[in-house]
Amino acid sequence: MWMRKSEKDRQEGRCTPIPTQVVSNEEYIPMPQSEDQRRVERRIYELADRLAAGRKMSRRQYLGSAAGMAAAFLAMNEVFGRYFLVDWAEAAEAGAEPETWPDFVFDAQLHHVKEGIVGPLGFRRLAGMFNLNPDLVGVKPGREDLQLENFTKEVFLDSETTMGIISGAPVGEDRYNILPVDMMVETRRTINELAGSRRMLSHGLAAPNMPGSLEEIERQAAELKVDGWKCYTGVPINPWRMDDEKIAYPFYELALKLGITNISVHKGLPITGTDPEYCRPWDIKKAALDWPDLNFIVYHSGFRNLVNELAAGATGIDENGYLVWTSDIVRDRLETPEMTNVYMELGSVFGHTAITHPEICSHLMGQILKAFGSDHVIWGTDSIWWGSPQWQIEAFRRFEIPEALQEKHGYPALTRRDKELILGLNSAHLYGIDVPAALEAIPGDRLSRMRAAYLQDGPAPSNTQYGWVHEGPLGEDPEVPWGTPI
Repeated sequence: MWMRKSEKDRQEGRCTPIPTQVVSNEEYIPMPQSEDQRRVERRIYELADRLAAGRKMSRRQYLGSAAGMAAAFLAMNEVFGRYFLVDWAEAAEAGAEPETWPDFVFDAQLHHVKEGIVGPLGFRRLAGMFNLNPDLVGVKPGREDLQLENFTKEVFLDSETTMGIISGAPVGEDRYNILPVDMMVETRRTINELAGSRRMLSHGLAAPNMPGSLEEIERQAAELKVDGWKCYTGVPINPWRMDDEKIAYPFYELALKLGITNISVHKGLPITGTDPEYCRPWDIKKAALDWPDLNFIVYHSGFRNLVNELAAGATGIDENGYLVWTSDIVRDRLETPEMTNVYMELGSVFGHTAITHPEICSHLMGQILKAFGSDHVIWGTDSIWWGSPQWQIEAFRRFEIPEALQEKHGYPALTRRDKELILGLNSAHLYGIDVPAALEAIPGDRLSRMRAAYLQDGPAPSNTQYGWVHEGPLGEDPEVPWGTPI
């Protein structure tokens, strides 16, 4: 059975600062909660009950505080081993704060839905049309917590996100899109006007496999002034490849002419039931080499959801530490040093692996850093499906690749400078953002003043996520066998 994580939290009356279960936006089957994740969840509540009294807080207040977040990372380290920098004093002593962290955070993968729906109904309609996911057919919208108002709170009040880009999934006609491009641009306008400064950018939606696509792309550039392009090659109807000279290359030529040269593409995490080969990143190399003046940003780092491997107790890696699908583009980059216009984006996959199997997260980060360098990795969270981005920001700031894996596989350490680049400076470079000017303007803007007042009055983070989780044992639904390509 699938259910909304936020609804599960409401029913149980409790939630943790860090999710202890994989959350899906419906693009892939969410993995059932593992035994390790159950242990983490139990330990978080044990620590909260023990430490909340010392802070003169209720358990709920404690888990919504910075101390509660620290306690969650302590629990993670107890169960998985030491992967996160955290000190007991952060969880136990009032006023004990962690070291200062990079202060410019640009989230390259943010989402909310259009008014009148809750949840990604675009995917749900496709699920029904193509019988891809029977669990979701007929599911009715519930509370309106995926729309703009709550999105703004979760991203800009409950997290330290400085700037971001609203993104979407160009899977067909506007009626199938969770947020059509005109509405994405309206979100950009609304948030920037609210702030009185530039906080939000917007993707355009490029679907060169669709009739009339070039005219639509020109309209988005001329009328909407979009900041970059988002593509989705693994669509159910007319899937396409990034190196298709008849479909993709006219789009690239037009992008150059229009001067909007950042092309982001969903790779990995394919919609269940569609041909997964179109979501593999093996079509990036030729396109990148043929079009050196374009930047190709590989969303989800080409990572394939490892539900089957992890549920079966496997690690999902080979003897050389390579991960399924991500290895395609990692090897391409190692073998082709001139492929310098490709960037790897971390939306969903960092959060997914960090809470499920931090060793796999170490391989993911180690492979990407070794092949691409920290100046070619882009921060994204796939929020608001994963709730407020703050827990992912905290997890990434604290995350370390163990020295044993560095020595065995030649992975570099994940340094503070690396984290500064990944969390924001790389996106700033790609999108032409003057970071010193932004950091001078943003602290005094209206959105920052709202956040300061919110924090002063006592923040109320939801500590929930808005995507879908799987409840029940593996393989319980015969209509969606777990051998389905994911």
